[in-house]
Amino acid sequence: MAEVERLRSRHYLFNEFTRLRKFLSITVTELLQNFSCKKYGIAIAIICITCYINYFSGFRFWLRGEDFLFSLAWYFSLFFVFFLAGVFIELKTVSFKNNLLLFLLIAAPLLFALKVAAPFVRLLPQEVTDTYKHAFQQPASWLGGVILISCLLLFIHRFTEGKWGLYGLKKASSLSPYFFLILLIIPLLLWASLQHDFSLVYPRAKIITESLGNEAKPWHYFLFEAAYTSDFITIELFFRGFLIITLSKVLGRNCILPVALFYFSIHLGKPMFEAISSFFGGIILGTIAYQSKSIWGGWLVHVSIALLMELFGFLLRTA
Repeated sequence: MAEVERLRSRHYLFNEFTRLRKFLSITVTELLQNFSCKKYGIAIAIICITCYINYFSGFRFWLRGEDFLFSLAWYFSLFFVFFLAGVFIELKTVSFKNNLLLFLLIAAPLLFALKVAAPFVRLLPQEVTDTYKHAFQQPASWLGGVILISCLLLFIHRFTEGKWGLYGLKKASSLSPYFFLILLIIPLLLWASLQHDFSLVYPRAKIITESLGNEAKPWHYFLFEAAYTSDFITIELFFRGFLIITLSKVLGRNCILPVALFYFSIHLGKPMFEAISSFFGGIILGTIAYQSKSIWGGWLVHVSIALLMELFGFLLRTA
């Protein structure tokens, strides 16, 4: 029996190694096929200029405390500019004769601007005190965003595909390669956690302690982190599901860079290293989603990174 189990284990490890090698080979091939020094040089120049303005000039692209309509208009304009810039890089000139492309250029920034700007905290019961509203304002936005984006994408799927559904829900063939990606990323996360701007943002759940003080309970933190992980369902459904799948019908594999630039723009309220790395993460996850037509591997990577950043943030605060 021991020999049989040993052989099974070796067979399993061999199959997983074969899957991982195939996964890496396909992903690297796709990345190289889509690579252009000129295109990526322009994109990186845009990112560098944006980061200088956002982090060193005193001007901030991410709003704080503005009213709904102003925030909606601002974020729509911000996301639209970066998304359009990515499309221009790939197409040089944008043909507005393509109805699907025109629809995506307007609808995608508007949808995500609505998700960011909507005051979901107002949906909390009136009995909830201001202290608790302050602590759970962001979780309310995350959970509200999941519902809002999922419902809107259902209607868009019905409009574009002729049937009800959500983009990217295809089952991933194997999750093992994604665990390998997570292992590769951990050293970068450890380095990032030692940076000063990291401690200003993470752990996100520190707002529970700051707002509730001695009233904070373990379930408050659990609820916060559960809502936080739900936000990545929204992110993956929107970027690696809806945008990659629909834009690929117009641009083919050239859809990846415009979506990654758009994805970078939603991170401008985060630390600079996280914002910059989001572009490259968007390229990698976009490439994987383009191949697999599935969001689940990307969701696993995204959630794992987020929770590890939370963990490192808590450890640094208690050290």
